[in-house]
Amino acid sequence: MEELTNKSTATQPLKKNAKLLSECKDMVMVYLTTQLNELFEQVEPVFLDFAKKAETNASQVKFFDSINHILSLREVIEHDFREAIEQGFNEFHQGKHITYPNSPVEESDEVELEMIDNDELEEHLAIQSMISKVQNNCYQELFALGKRMAVLRGGKKLADDDIPACPAHTAIAFQKAAEALDVDKQILLIFYFLFGKFVLGDAATIYKGLNDRLIEEGIFPNLKLSSIKPPSNPASPGQPNSPMEEAQQEAQQETPNGQPQAQGYQPYPQGHPQGTASSQQYGAPSRQNSLALGEELFHSIHDLLTARRAADPNYRNHPEFTPGGNTTQLKSTPTIVQAIDQIQPQAQADYLPDPDSDEGIPQSIELDTNLIQNVRRTLESERSKLLGELDKDTVPAADLDTIELVGMLFEQVLNEEGLANIAKALISHLHTPYLKVAILDRSFMTDEEHIARRLLNLMVDSGKRWIDEEDLRRGAYYPTQEIVKAILTEFKNELSIFEEMFYKLQKQIDELESRAKVLEERNQEAAKGRERLETARKNAMDIIKKRTEGRTLHPVLDRFLYHAWQDRMILMLLRDPDVEKSKEWASALAVIDSLARVMEAKRNPKIKQWLIGNHKNLTQHIKAGLTSLGNYHHPDSHALFKLLDTVINEKPAETRDTETKQAPVEVSKPIIKPVETANESATKIEAETPQDELEMQQTLRKVKFGTWFELTDDNNKLRRLKLSWFSPITHKYMFVDRFGIQAYITPSEELAKQICEGKASIIKSSGIPFVSKALKTIHTILQKSVGMHPAT
Repeated sequence: MEELTNKSTATQPLKKNAKLLSECKDMVMVYLTTQLNELFEQVEPVFLDFAKKAETNASQVKFFDSINHILSLREVIEHDFREAIEQGFNEFHQGKHITYPNSPVEESDEVELEMIDNDELEEHLAIQSMISKVQNNCYQELFALGKRMAVLRGGKKLADDDIPACPAHTAIAFQKAAEALDVDKQILLIFYFLFGKFVLGDAATIYKGLNDRLIEEGIFPNLKLSSIKPPSNPASPGQPNSPMEEAQQEAQQETPNGQPQAQGYQPYPQGHPQGTASSQQYGAPSRQNSLALGEELFHSIHDLLTARRAADPNYRNHPEFTPGGNTTQLKSTPTIVQAIDQIQPQAQADYLPDPDSDEGIPQSIELDTNLIQNVRRTLESERSKLLGELDKDTVPAADLDTIELVGMLFEQVLNEEGLANIAKALISHLHTPYLKVAILDRSFMTDEEHIARRLLNLMVDSGKRWIDEEDLRRGAYYPTQEIVKAILTEFKNELSIFEEMFYKLQKQIDELESRAKVLEERNQEAAKGRERLETARKNAMDIIKKRTEGRTLHPVLDRFLYHAWQDRMILMLLRDPDVEKSKEWASALAVIDSLARVMEAKRNPKIKQWLIGNHKNLTQHIKAGLTSLGNYHHPDSHALFKLLDTVINEKPAETRDTETKQAPVEVSKPIIKPVETANESATKIEAETPQDELEMQQTLRKVKFGTWFELTDDNNKLRRLKLSWFSPITHKYMFVDRFGIQAYITPSEELAKQICEGKASIIKSSGIPFVSKALKTIHTILQKSVGMHPAT
C-alpha cells in the first residue's frame, strides 16, 4: 500500500509537467537524429581507410563488405535506437526505473564477468568505457540535469542511469540496436567508436540544452556548480587501453610526415573545440621538433637574403642597411597589407578556362607553350608593383625578405615536376593572398601545420594526382578553381577561409580516392578473373590431352572434347576450387575416358558390347553435364550422339566405307575463349634478353603495388600511371590511371626494356610536403647565390 502511495505521489508532478518532458524528449530526438546522420555518413570513409591499412586480402574484403552491410541496415538500427530512447522517456514519465537489457559493468560484477566470453567482455568494456568518458566530460551538466529532472519526479533523487538520454541510456540503447548487424567483434567495436565520436562526442551540447530549457521553466535556475568536481578517471595511464581507445588510436595513425592518415573521418578541423585537445596532445613532440627545424631553416634563409641585399646597390639607401639610418619612416604591417590588397587580382586570368563562361566547360584544353612564362611574368609584375607602391626603401627588411621568399616559393610551384601546367597557372593566382598571409602571420614560414601552408601543400599534391589536362571535367581542377576564387574574393585578414577551403578540398579528394579505389578494385578483380579463367582452361585442356594420349580421335569426338566438354570442366573449376575431389568431377573424367574408347569399338567387339550396354547412361551423363551451358553446344552434342549411334549400329564390314561417306556435321565455337599467354615463348625470350633487362625484371618483381610510373604507352605517349597488379601466368603488369581505370598492360620484359632504355621510370616521392621541400630548395639556391657551398 505504501509503495502504491509513493508511486502515485511521484507521478503527480510528471502529469503536471508532461508537456515539458515531451519537449525535452523532442530536443533529444532531434539531436540524436542529426548526429546519427553524421555517423552513417562517415561509415564509408572510415571503413575504406581501415581497408587500406588491412594486412590481408581477407581482412580488406571484410571491411569493404561491412560498408554495404551497415548502410543496408541503417533504417533498422535508427528505428530500434529511437524506440529504446522513447521507451526510457516513457518509463521515466510513468515513474519507473529505465529498463536496461544490458547493464553497464560495475565493480560488483567481477564474479559474473568470469563467465562472459572474450568477445562479449570486450564489447561490454567498450560500452562502459564510452559511458564513463561522457560521464567524466559532462559531469557538471549531468549533475545539474539529474537535480532538475528529479523535480519532475517529485524531488526524489535520481540514480545516474535513471536520467533519460543519460550516457548509459543512450549507449546501451545503441548497443541493443546494433545487434541487428550481427558482425564480428572488430567491425562492431569500430562502429561503437563512431557512435562515441559522432553521437556522444558532443553530448554536452544536448545536456546543456536540456538544462537551459528546464531553467526557463524555473527549475533550479540558480543551481551552483562551481564546487562540483568529476570523479577520478578509472582509466588511469597505467592501465591498458580499452578496445574503444585501441580502435580510436588505430583510426588516428599518423604518416611519417606527421599528417593524420585517415582524413576521411576526421569530423572536426583542428581549431574545432572537439578536435583541439586531442590534436594538441597527439604527436606534440614531433610538432615541436618541426617548428624548431622550420625556425632554423627560416632564419638561415633570412641571413642569406640579408647578406645578398646588403651587397645590392639598389638598397644602399635603405635605413636598415645605412649606418645611423632613420628606421622610423619604415612602413607598418597594416600599410603593407593595404598595398597588397590593391594589387591582388579579383578573378582568374583570361588564359584559364572558366566554367561559368558562355562556351561552358571545355572537354579538353590545349595549353599555350608560353603559358608558364606568362604566369612567371605576372608574378614578377605583382611584386614589382607592390614594391613600387610602397617604395622598397620604406619596407622593413623582414618584410622585404617575406615578399621575396613568397615570390620564390611560387616560383617553385611553377618548377614543380609532375604538376600540370594548368594547375601551376591556377595556383599562381594565390601569390598575393599568400603574401598577405606571410606578412600577417610569420609562423607561415616556420610551422608545417599552419593551415594556409597545409592548403598549399594539398593543392599541389592534388594538382599532381587529380588534374587531367586532357579532360578538365574529371578530377579536382574545377573544385580547386572554386577554392582559388573564394580566397581571392573573401580573404581579408582572417585565416578561417583557408581552414574552410582546406577541408572542402580534402573532402573532394577523399571522394575521388574512394571512387578510384572502387574502380581499381573492379579492374583488379576483372584481371584476376581472366587469370582464373586461363588457369582453368589450361588445366582442363591438359587433363583431356593426358586422358586421350595415344588414341586416335574422330574429328567429331575431338571437337566435342576440346570445346563442349572442356567448357564444362572450366566452369566446374571456376565455380569450386575443390571440385576435383568431388563425384561430379570423377563423372566428368569418366565421360572423357569413355569417349576416348569409342573408335576402338569398330575393331573390338568387347568394347562395342560395352558401348552398347553403357550408351544410354553415357548419353544421360553428357546431357546432364551440358545443361549448365544451355543450348550453346547443342551442335557438338548432336554430332556426338549421331556418331555414337553410327558406331553402335554399324556393321564391321561397312566400317571403312561409312567413315569415308560420313557427311560433315555442324559444330559450335567454344564459349570460353583462351587468353593469350606468355609461357610458350618465355624460354626463347629469356635466352635473347640482355643481362641488365633480366636484372631489371627481378627488381620490378619487388616493386609494391600502388607505385607510380612514368612510361610510354601503346600510343607512344608519356603517361603517369599506377602499378595495380601483376599476372603470375601471363607475366604482364596492369597499370591504372589516376581515376582507377585500367590504362595500360605490358609484359614484364617490355617494361624492363623501357626502363633500361630510359623510356620509362619509377616516380619516387620524397614524402616531404611541398612548402618544406620548396624552402629547402630556396635555401640551397640562396647559398649558391652568395658563393656558399650547400651542405650535403
